[in-house]
Amino acid sequence: MIPEKVSRLAHLILVVALAFGVLLQTRQSAEAGLWTPDATECAFLHDINAYRKAHGVGPLNLSRDLGMAADYHSRYMARTDDVDHTLGSLSWAQNILNFGYPAGQAMGENVLAGRQSAGGALALWETSPPHNQNMLSRTWHAIGIARAVNTNGKYGYYWTTTFASRSHRTISC
Repeated sequence: MIPEKVSRLAHLILVVALAFGVLLQTRQSAEAGLWTPDATECAFLHDINAYRKAHGVGPLNLSRDLGMAADYHSRYMARTDDVDHTLGSLSWAQNILNFGYPAGQAMGENVLAGRQSAGGALALWETSPPHNQNMLSRTWHAIGIARAVNTNGKYGYYWTTTFASRSHRTISC
């Protein structure tokens, strides 16, 4: 009789644990769909659009899909304490598509680490010709912006900007 009660209790615990795991996964998915930029990311949007305007280029619209992809990429870099355009075996472009950005559009990405402020990130990318070209490209009409923090990491701050040719699911700061 006791082994049967233990078996039922173990089964119940397993069912509750599985249900809790499903709820957590559903909650994370729902939260991803509600992603919004923080004040630092909004400051970057303002700064990059002012930079583009000073160079005769139109402003970028903030895209929820591109923002979610940038957020995922920055958090990945912070967690792995690495700065790279890949996320393990996942390419940056596939990461963007995984967050719902439509396929068949031109896309680009900038990553960096070590700059705490939006102005610091922008200033560093300005000094790098390929990153600066991305920021000033007339091809881009949409952007995603994310900064993640790992105070125990080598760099502390991890930035990703994702760019695309088409505005999709735009949001404001």
